Amino acid sequence: MPLALKVLLTFDCEDFINDRSISVLDNILQLLRSYNLRGLFFLTGHIAEKLSSFPRLIDLVEKQEVGYHSSSHSVRPIIFEYADVKKFADAIQISLERETRHINPLTGELEEKAGLVFLRSLFPTKKIVSFRAPGFSYSPPHLEAMRRLGITHDFSASLSLRPIYFKGITFYPASVLVNAARRLTYASVFKRFTTSHFAVLTFHPSYFVNAEDWDKIYYRGNPKSLQSVKPRSPQDTRSLLKRFEMLLRRLSFLERGGLSDNEPRLERGREQVSFTKETVFKSYEKSARWATRNFGCTPRFILDHYLEFFYPR
Repeated sequence: MPLALKVLLTFDCEDFINDRSISVLDNILQLLRSYNLRGLFFLTGHIAEKLSSFPRLIDLVEKQEVGYHSSSHSVRPIIFEYADVKKFADAIQISLERETRHINPLTGELEEKAGLVFLRSLFPTKKIVSFRAPGFSYSPPHLEAMRRLGITHDFSASLSLRPIYFKGITFYPASVLVNAARRLTYASVFKRFTTSHFAVLTFHPSYFVNAEDWDKIYYRGNPKSLQSVKPRSPQDTRSLLKRFEMLLRRLSFLERGGLSDNEPRLERGREQVSFTKETVFKSYEKSARWATRNFGCTPRFILDHYLEFFYPR
């Protein structure tokens, strides 16, 4: 019997400004329930605070798995900015503070306790141990801070085709960013089938309803007011949801036939004792893309942190 493909459906929920992103999350959760599939929903601290006003949505998310997607995502400073300090230990302390507080969305200042603390209080029955950095732009001292906060599974790095275990963290393989605007095919979903039988698919609920990046208002710095972005037309949103449903239908068919496994069980990866310098550099380069392209970040110390964490000499 052929080995079943492990398919993890992951959803980055981050747009706290445009209410339509919350509305389409309801559609996505209903579709998953209809096809008896489960997803791993990475929620930011700001989204957790917003969801607290939608008890019905909380109940639906409760039936899925919940991960953490940082306290504030794109509010400046982002991870690549506030963790860009010379001393590794100092970057850990800064990260611990920012990931357990509410971040003012206009000033970036730390306020009351929130972030991961609030997310866990919103879903007290869930064991929230997984993390994905916004835009996959993670830094090693930030990961160490997350580990100290009880995070044991990371979905940010690109280090292997299979889950691997290193310094108390299981690192999952790079995600396939599913572009719902184009025709979804088996090729886009099962790209890694022949080598690893493991695929992590990533969706952004905001993409279904926004015609522009929801966080573009932060690209040049924190805005003076929270501004909505241009919405998609209702026809576009319906079309994207239809294509998403087609994918779920295919995955459900494979699941029933025993050819795929959709259950988002978080297990410890196999042991990884060392990385090559080339692997570390490649992971850093991929991680830096979102932060440098959209926010103009030019970090001075984060590459050093990568080498200190993954390739100590």
